[in-house]
Amino acid sequence: MATGARAWNQRGDAVEDPNSEDIRALLFGLTGTNRFAIVERLDVENDQHYMQAYLRDDGTYWLEYREGDADAHFQTSSRNLGLMCQAFTMWLYRLPGWREPFDWHRWSDESALEHSDSEALDGEPTG
Repeated sequence: MATGARAWNQRGDAVEDPNSEDIRALLFGLTGTNRFAIVERLDVENDQHYMQAYLRDDGTYWLEYREGDADAHFQTSSRNLGLMCQAFTMWLYRLPGWREPFDWHRWSDESALEHSDSEALDGEPTG
């Protein structure tokens, strides 16, 4: 099934029309020298529709997604790689409910620094 998407990582591995197995392989392949994976929608009006995971030094993953303009750009963090794979796959196939396990915050350089250390590590808010 064509997903109208492309996925790649820092190392340069790329997959056209990725499926859930491809997403899982890219996310579980993140390391200290291969820190990010991105899934980008190709079937939308601009190139600002994507989901990204970034492996931080402390072992947490920083997730972000953007659905068009800057007002639709959000972030969170988690240690639960399985939950992240599920969210990426649900996002890819446009299934409802992929946002719910996480406490998302609007993206900004300042909020990225503030929230990166205050998020729960399993997708739940700490406060």
